[in-house]
Amino acid sequence: MKRLLALILSSLLILPFAACTKTETASSSSSNAADATAQSEDSSSSAQANAGFPKKNIKIIVPFDAGGGVDVTCRIISDAAGKDYFNGNSLIVENMPGGGAVIGQTNVANSVPDGYTMLAYTSSVVSNPMFNETTFEYTDFTTIAMYCFDPELLVVPKDSPYNTLDEFIEGAKNNSLTLSTPGHTTSHHIAALKMEDMMGMSFNYLHNDGASAQLQQIMGGHADSALISVGEGAALVADGSIKALGVMSDDRMDSIPDVSTYKEVGYEMVDGAFRGLAVPKDTPQEVVDALDAEFNKILNSQKFIDSMNAAKMPIGYQNSEDFSIYVKGVAEALEKLLPVLKAE
Repeated sequence: MKRLLALILSSLLILPFAACTKTETASSSSSNAADATAQSEDSSSSAQANAGFPKKNIKIIVPFDAGGGVDVTCRIISDAAGKDYFNGNSLIVENMPGGGAVIGQTNVANSVPDGYTMLAYTSSVVSNPMFNETTFEYTDFTTIAMYCFDPELLVVPKDSPYNTLDEFIEGAKNNSLTLSTPGHTTSHHIAALKMEDMMGMSFNYLHNDGASAQLQQIMGGHADSALISVGEGAALVADGSIKALGVMSDDRMDSIPDVSTYKEVGYEMVDGAFRGLAVPKDTPQEVVDALDAEFNKILNSQKFIDSMNAAKMPIGYQNSEDFSIYVKGVAEALEKLLPVLKAE
């Protein structure tokens, strides 16, 4: 059972980015002509609809406090867009924290599905309905784009007695250490459960309602350790506010080149958090297509790339369709873990 759990956890939230291949089948010439006419009409209709959208600013609801990785990256997207996209309209970021992100997520799920209210979409959209009483499921949203995949980073206070990942692992095996998370069943909590299972340790958890409180705990020395994302921690590591001991990535990260991977000390651990954007599920397809097309441009623009690099935030782009497939895989993997997570 332990080995099965480890295997499941290894795949959770790091599913391969799906590549969707479409094939076309030849038909009779008359059928081809009819299809071509229909496609031309659909394309023309969609183009006309897209040309009129949007007619005002678009709001992105961040269901977390200001200052965390989701908030920071959404503001980078907003700045990169400026007024150069969306018919000269802007992307407005609004924080709506509370309930482990449930408040903001519920707000967007219940908003008018017209494309003018978007959600900063993370794994908590998948996990919250499984562990909390919510009025939505992850399927109540249509994905628009993934823009970031951020590996887990183990950090400790700057004056911690642990200076290497090996030292920490041995210490955690022999002592009951506290580990701070941004919330129960977040990707960080799930990664910590994997550490417990794989390395034979047991943490005392300090679950918070967001990354800001979590970072304050670790910087203030109120917790022995924390799992945060590389994007949230790299700058703090660089200025000496905290110490980083290990990163759950295949290779060392450019933003923290001196931090070893878990693989380097003998543990096959690669985990992290995804960040993306979504709209309510009943949003018209032509609006979804328009958003998909514009965010494709923004998230591949040099301005966005430079800003993400400057903020030490990793980039991982997927379009609407590929992101949807990815999220479905995450949900299926998490379903298998429900008995274990509910026992925590």
